[in-house]
Amino acid sequence: MKKTMMRLAATVAAVTCLAASLPGAGFAQQRPVVTLKSLDGFTQLRGELVDFDGSTYTISTPLGTLQVDALQVRCEGDQCPKDEMFGAAFAIAGSNTIGDALMPALIEGYAFSMDADMENELGAVENESVLRIKSPDGREMAAIDVKAHGSNNAFQALSDNAASIAMSSRVARDAEVAALAAAGIPDPRDGVGEHIVALDALTIVVHPDNPVQSLSTEDIAAIFGGDVTNWSEVGGPDMPINVNALGDDSGTMDTFNLLVLRPSGYAVAPSVRRFDDNSALSDAVSSDPAGIGITSLAYTRAARVLAVRQECGIVSSPTSFSIKTEEYPLVRRLYLYENPKNLPAHARNLIRFAQSDDAQPIIEESGFVSLSTESRKLADEGERILYSIASDEEFSLPLMREMIAELRDAQRLSFAFRFTPGSSRLDPKSLADVKRLAEMIARGEFAGREVLLVGFTDAIGQFDLNRGLAVRRAQGVLDEIALAAGPAALATTRVTVQGFGELTPVGCNETFQGRFANRRVEVWVRDQRG
Repeated sequence: MKKTMMRLAATVAAVTCLAASLPGAGFAQQRPVVTLKSLDGFTQLRGELVDFDGSTYTISTPLGTLQVDALQVRCEGDQCPKDEMFGAAFAIAGSNTIGDALMPALIEGYAFSMDADMENELGAVENESVLRIKSPDGREMAAIDVKAHGSNNAFQALSDNAASIAMSSRVARDAEVAALAAAGIPDPRDGVGEHIVALDALTIVVHPDNPVQSLSTEDIAAIFGGDVTNWSEVGGPDMPINVNALGDDSGTMDTFNLLVLRPSGYAVAPSVRRFDDNSALSDAVSSDPAGIGITSLAYTRAARVLAVRQECGIVSSPTSFSIKTEEYPLVRRLYLYENPKNLPAHARNLIRFAQSDDAQPIIEESGFVSLSTESRKLADEGERILYSIASDEEFSLPLMREMIAELRDAQRLSFAFRFTPGSSRLDPKSLADVKRLAEMIARGEFAGREVLLVGFTDAIGQFDLNRGLAVRRAQGVLDEIALAAGPAALATTRVTVQGFGELTPVGCNETFQGRFANRRVEVWVRDQRG
């Protein structure tokens, strides 16, 4: 990554000029005079200090009242507030999947965004290190203690006030939220303290020479549960299956248990070989012709990934698009949870950076799936159209023709809005995606084009009524976008709603997870028609 020269002159060009002076916070009426110098000493601003919130200085100058990012300057003067940008120390704990490579890469990117350097100091204990951010003049800005021992340790670290940020490859459980509440930390799942920073997939990996191309979820459960022990039982060669999995503290195994094992009545067999490290597991599988394992997409390495067949016959592979739309059945979200009782400025700004546009290439380079937007054509959706036509579920050829006519010259974006089970409320990821799509509309990315919000349902209920439900769900998403983008933005972009009910399912309607996947609103974009 190329570091940028972050000079204060560039900062001033991007600061917000306020129409009136902002009220001070914690300062006397006689405002102190301070000097803000760029970290390289090249440029400086002098003025009255109006406010400092830990991350932004507000000063009154002859240019007007300006807001300056505290990460890009050094405050000089006897009355400067406590400088939270230097000498900070905090901890990040939890998921090994996130903490092994992704979190160090994000911290390095965050350091580079400030024209700073990062030093990685490996700890004496495996999966522990201290990452030090140092300014151009050599001063230490932050010492970040990263302890990656599994998602099951993440929330305990928050409850004990031992970490400012928790890394988790699964959502917080009710019991963990209760423990946080007992420690005075509110439920983070309300959207304030919970941040989705990337997407991942559980991948079933085998030796590159293994001829098996896909496995059903039932076969996978039976293999890891110990009931299927020979590859010949699932269409492979006559040889024993050597099964590999991560330890029980891993969020990967929590998700695997939830999505695959428990629905089929299985638990991991005692004979399964366990690992503490994703990379070591994948390497063991890729060197063993009889091996199979479950790991993160980012750690498949030299092993080969199998496609997954759902109960009803839908076959899915973990592509970036199918993961972003959460149509691959073993997709998962990667979370950062914040500790509001112990969140230094650098910790808060690191979370903000991890969700920024600048962080998306870093996420992809680390092997995970970013939150950036992809697109593809209707022709790329052929598998789900064929399944819809050939399946035993209720079907309408006229409705399918109508859908194809509407979407044949459109491109689908990698948004898929879904709803909290049992309600009409969008789930947390969808709410964040509404904001992202609204920002794209506000920036004029679709000006002169038409954005189609296309609703779908599961197969529960009457076929004809489900189309109306799909339209109402699409309208609900439009209402949320309108609130986020504002009327001026929607005046330049035409947004319409469509609904096609039960057509083209992406999951099996026989399962809860499949029905959840099918209740969705897709986003398509096309040139405006006359």
